[in-house]
Amino acid sequence: MSVIDSRTLNRAERRRLHTRDLLLEAASAVLAESGYQTLTIKAITDRADVGYGTFYLHFADKDDIVWEVIHTTVENYLTSVEPEILKYPSPEREYQSWIRTFEFAEQARDGIVSMLGRNGSATLLQRYQDYLAALYERNLRDGRYTSGLNLPPTFLAQFATGGLIRLLIWWLETPNDYTPKQMAAMLYEAVYRQPALEG
Repeated sequence: MSVIDSRTLNRAERRRLHTRDLLLEAASAVLAESGYQTLTIKAITDRADVGYGTFYLHFADKDDIVWEVIHTTVENYLTSVEPEILKYPSPEREYQSWIRTFEFAEQARDGIVSMLGRNGSATLLQRYQDYLAALYERNLRDGRYTSGLNLPPTFLAQFATGGLIRLLIWWLETPNDYTPKQMAAMLYEAVYRQPALEG
């Protein structure tokens, strides 16, 4: 899971990195098998075949390692869909991005609800919001996204992230017949005050 070039590290640093990767792989596997609510540090260390105390040399707590798993998963997904999304001009690019976000969430519904929903972790929810806000702000500053408004990118990023996260959790937790595309289209219309463009 690590992106650090291990050839530049000494033996102790490579061993530490290897142990961290073992813990991340174990956390990902146990999370997929048993879910967030029943995930324990002991289950992670048992799966990684390392001592319980070793966990705390690498992570502060359960949410710390789970966030690393979430972050890696989301980053990998974004890398896979970004080339397709970048083909669209802004603001249709945002719409296409939201479609992918809702599609991804639909596939991972149970996991997202258990981690970020009303009975989930406030820490994980905050980290995910911060991550999305930073991503949205970067896209605004780099000109990948446009708003048509003369407002600070930081404000716009917080606004868009708040709306997206709240709608996403509501949609996942509440029985409804809205498809990912319909959710993205309604969000687009609410933000841009016009129907979504079909590209």
